[in-house]
Amino acid sequence: MFKRRRGTVGKMNIFTKAMIVIVLMLVSIFVMYNSSNKTSTGVVEQELLQINLNRVRFFVEQMDVEADRLWRAAFVIATDPDTLQLQLRSSSEPDYTLLASKRLLLQKLDMQSTSFEWANDFTVYSPQSDVSVSTNLMQVYDTEYFRDASQEHWDYRVIVTDRGPGKAFVRDLVTPFASVANPGDPNLYVEVTFTSANLVKMLERFMQGSVGQPFLYRPGYDPIMPRNLDPELIGAMAEQFDIIKAQNPTEGSVKINFRNEPYLVNYVTSGALGWYMIDYQPLQKVLSPIDHSKRMFYLAGLLLLVVGMAAAALLYRNVQRPINDLIRAVRSLRRGAYDYRIKRGANNEFHYLIEQFNLMSEDIQTLIDKVYAEQLHAKESSLKHLQAQINPHFLYNNFAYIQSMAQLERTKVIVAFTQHLSQYYRYTTRTEQQLTTVADEMDLIRNYLEIHRMQSERLVFHERIEEDLMSVLMPRLLLQPLVENAIVHGMEGKIGRFEILIAGKRTGSGWELVVEDNGTGMRHDDIEALKRTLSVQAGSDRSLGLRNVHQRLRHYFGPSSGLSIEHSTLGGLRVGLMIKDGGD
Repeated sequence: MFKRRRGTVGKMNIFTKAMIVIVLMLVSIFVMYNSSNKTSTGVVEQELLQINLNRVRFFVEQMDVEADRLWRAAFVIATDPDTLQLQLRSSSEPDYTLLASKRLLLQKLDMQSTSFEWANDFTVYSPQSDVSVSTNLMQVYDTEYFRDASQEHWDYRVIVTDRGPGKAFVRDLVTPFASVANPGDPNLYVEVTFTSANLVKMLERFMQGSVGQPFLYRPGYDPIMPRNLDPELIGAMAEQFDIIKAQNPTEGSVKINFRNEPYLVNYVTSGALGWYMIDYQPLQKVLSPIDHSKRMFYLAGLLLLVVGMAAAALLYRNVQRPINDLIRAVRSLRRGAYDYRIKRGANNEFHYLIEQFNLMSEDIQTLIDKVYAEQLHAKESSLKHLQAQINPHFLYNNFAYIQSMAQLERTKVIVAFTQHLSQYYRYTTRTEQQLTTVADEMDLIRNYLEIHRMQSERLVFHERIEEDLMSVLMPRLLLQPLVENAIVHGMEGKIGRFEILIAGKRTGSGWELVVEDNGTGMRHDDIEALKRTLSVQAGSDRSLGLRNVHQRLRHYFGPSSGLSIEHSTLGGLRVGLMIKDGGD
């Protein structure tokens, strides 16, 4: 007996063995592929680092060549005869002669400026004659401006151009040339300037066809970057670069993790400008084709696994599946799912077992249904008890009002009031009938509101109920507690006109009846606390009526129905009966 049980349940079935073989085969393939993919990725990373380093070197060479050409042009301008004549001019010289000389020199400066790829400006200034000629007409050139002239290297500072103040690279050639070694009074300044916009354009061209984020950086200065890059991100990369360049301050290629993402970093120092050209390439974007190939391989492996599962399923369909169905059925029966039935399959040896099990489950279900019917009768009695708890709390106030009207001898008011009151109590005390229509329930609400309106003229109520809802059946006294709750808790503390709106409409999953008011309302925390008390058996007196209504809704229409409580657009509360068709 023990061996037979192990043969059917304890041992692995054919399907499990076949799946183990397929999984082991796929795992070995995946391990080999991952190893090969890792090696290939490493080789690609090294090649990308070297290739991009060469691109960065070429970029820096282009930038240095253009900067050096501009600097050499300063020597050409300094030796020009018209430039040398400028320092001999005097302020006493006739204006037209001085203007003609400056105009001739400006033409030569313009010709020099336009011969370069970069937008630039040339300036000649003579301290002796205090005369300046420049292609930049916006900047003021005088002795104070050239006090901090930079001759040994390119200085990066703010200058004024026709486009306003902006940062530019500036370098000054001072003559005589020997004045650097032997300080003295200079005869002439030749200044060369070009704005950082030239380098921004070069960086944008460098970005074309690449996923990198290139920028120029020098410690102590703001990075120069393309216009479409994030300044905050580039600033953070520049701070990270200060750590990277400590290993090799000239040039290098490294792989780093920046903000939890891998990057390939290449950098080269500009010999002419002294700035670093840095290019951060996100490795995920660079290796996206390889990753796509990897995903396709995994997809193919998954497809192979599915095909293998389908092939193995054919081996166990006629034996293992019926056994598994019987095991699941027995377990379901133990969990209390007595309505569980096994679908009849092929007419084989297991057909008799499945048929007998279904007959046994059906007998058990019949017994359970009988017990459940008795529970329903007990639940109906509980519902009647809940309905009996809905009492008219305003009874004594009505008697006091009738007494007051009688003392004032207002007979017509008393007659009208007692008619509404009698209609109200005739409906509420009719306990033998559990269901009613929405139209009858609204008659009760009108009598109830009219009683209150006669006692307080500031009460106003409106109805907006779709006509086809009036014939819908519902449990009695479901809507009255909502209206009563609005008057008792909403009208108290409300100054001036108090409005109640009763609306009803069909919804996508059923229908709803809503009571809204413009009363004092409730805080959000109090509303959430009130919602939590709806399903408990005990709570405050304020939530007793609403809790009874909520429980009755769930009893009659299923657990998906119930009360909804939220803020109203009128200013107070919006409490609704939410009925779901076919709810369990």
